[in-house]
This record gives sequence, C-alpha cells and structure tokens, in this order.
Amino acid sequence: MTTIDDLVGAWTFVSAEEVFANGARRPQFGPEAAGYLSYSPDGIVTAVLGSTSRPASSSPDPQSASDADVVAMARGFIAYGGAFTLDPETDTVTHHIDIALFPGWQGGDQVRHFTVDGDLLHGRTLPMVSPDGRSLHVELTWERVHPRTSPSINRKASS
Repeated sequence: MTTIDDLVGAWTFVSAEEVFANGARRPQFGPEAAGYLSYSPDGIVTAVLGSTSRPASSSPDPQSASDADVVAMARGFIAYGGAFTLDPETDTVTHHIDIALFPGWQGGDQVRHFTVDGDLLHGRTLPMVSPDGRSLHVELTWERVHPRTSPSINRKASS
C-alpha cells in the first residue's frame, strides 16, 4: 500500500506515452520533453511538462507575444496546480485542479493510478478518447529529484 510519504517530494519527467486500444504507442509530447511534478506535505500538487521543441516567440516578453506565438507555445505543454488526495486502497491519486494553462481543467480532477518503485513514480491516466475518436490512456514515468542531483541546484552551485 502506497502512502503520502511515498509521493511527497519533487519528481522530474522521464516519459509520457499514449497507449491506444490497439496497442500502438507514441510519445505524448513528441521525442523531446521535460517537466516537473511536485507533491507537498500539505497536500498541494504542481505539474509542468511538455515538449522542449515548441517554437519560440520572437518576443522576449510573454505579454508582447503574438496570439499565434502563444497558441504555438501552448500546444504540447501542460501546467496546473491544486490540492491532491490519495486513495491507498486503489493506488490512485486525484489532482484537484485550481489553476491550469487550460482553463477548462480548473475546478476539475485528474485521476492517476500509480505505483512507486524506488525512485520511480509510474502513473496511468483513466481511459480517454483522442480527438480522432480512438480510445487511449497515458502512461507517465517520473524520477524522484534528490537535492544533490537537481539541475537547478547544480547550476547555482557551479556559478
């Protein structure tokens, strides 16, 4: 049985694969993706992940970017935060979304079946239907971030 202590902490993105009913698989965010998932001890989750090959805007300021640039940058990117609850009996964690890049997610829930295996967190979404009508679920893998190996901490230490 998984406990909240198994989840609490920061996790770095390893993979997210769409798995279709016919067995076909494809990377959800393309071949180049990155992200972080964080569970706080006080019950807050934040998730930021997506393609690292999204097109850049010619503007250095997001408020000055063109509408077309903003649309292109948002495709292939997910960001949200809110409370989370854990059901150890079913190995599910529910993200109760308060704020999200996609406003339609706000006030909703994202449910994941999960397992923790050492420093790896494996999640699986509930079944869904793709825009082209195919049934699928997404399998996500995250690796626990340890302070001494965190990329941002290493950048600060080497400066």
